[in-house]
Amino acid sequence: MLLRIFHETKFSYTAPVAETVFEVRKAPPTDDDQTALSYKLRTRPAAPLTSYRDGFGNRVDLFNIATPYTELVVQATSYVRTHRRPAVARLEGVSRDARESLAVEAQEYLQPSPLAGAGPAVEAFVAEVGDLEGPAQEVIVRLVEGVRGRLKYEKRVTNSRTAVAEALELGGGVCQDFAHLLIAASRAVGMPARYVSGYVAAPGELATHAWCQVWPSDKVGWVDVDPTRGLLPADDHVVTAVGRDYSDVPPNRGLWKGRAEESMSVTVNVEPVDRVPMEWNEFAPSNPRSFGGMAQSQRQGAAFQAQRMAWAPYPIQRSDPLDLHQQQGEQQ
Repeated sequence: MLLRIFHETKFSYTAPVAETVFEVRKAPPTDDDQTALSYKLRTRPAAPLTSYRDGFGNRVDLFNIATPYTELVVQATSYVRTHRRPAVARLEGVSRDARESLAVEAQEYLQPSPLAGAGPAVEAFVAEVGDLEGPAQEVIVRLVEGVRGRLKYEKRVTNSRTAVAEALELGGGVCQDFAHLLIAASRAVGMPARYVSGYVAAPGELATHAWCQVWPSDKVGWVDVDPTRGLLPADDHVVTAVGRDYSDVPPNRGLWKGRAEESMSVTVNVEPVDRVPMEWNEFAPSNPRSFGGMAQSQRQGAAFQAQRMAWAPYPIQRSDPLDLHQQQGEQQ
């Protein structure tokens, strides 16, 4: 399936702010299950971009804005062809043994992480699920059913910093919370699991999404699991980044300086297309278009407003909290 993905994040401020340091993780990678054909990122105010790979292999686009502004717009557009390998066929005949020796690349994802940690709440949940040994596919199904039975999909009861224990106490949350619970439970029984940030082409849903990948055996490797929708993802899911939990892979993260209130709106559109337009071919002559015109012609999909979360700056920062602020993140 060939998909076009448009993702716009807009930050508005009640007074001029400046000295912004901003990270973006919205670029789909090329791997065994998808091929990234084109990716473009634009900002307003315009700023030079520096791209690098983080410790999990995700592309990160970094930019700074030193001059004052009252609105920041970040637009990412991608063309991706998905060809995900059928998970059921890969899992056929595979048994999961918690005592099995695991590949080095999977061992890190057995450890607790900031938002998908271990503890009494997770242990109690695993005990409720019951036997988690035997055929890998059955184990995964039991975990997914357990998560969906324990959490109710409900917006605005959690935020992007909610840890798994709190989500369990609340009994609800969004995709991010469903993913964190399945990850924490999988790790608790010796099966590596990691967080996936991405998109889903599903009518009637906000297109940004989060799910998991589990490692039942070295014979299989990473397998996508979507606990929110209760399925093993197919070609309608597009990966942008992976990590231990959401805190490793937020679509946007940064700092800004000023005395203002921040609000955020997000617009996402994921749609199947027949081909990649010629002007997006890297070998085609450049055909510049105005940022404003592009925003007007491509702004589609669902949008939501989020109130600014009063989280402190990064721990290493030492400054007046009225001046230096952590830019709010998109909950998934």
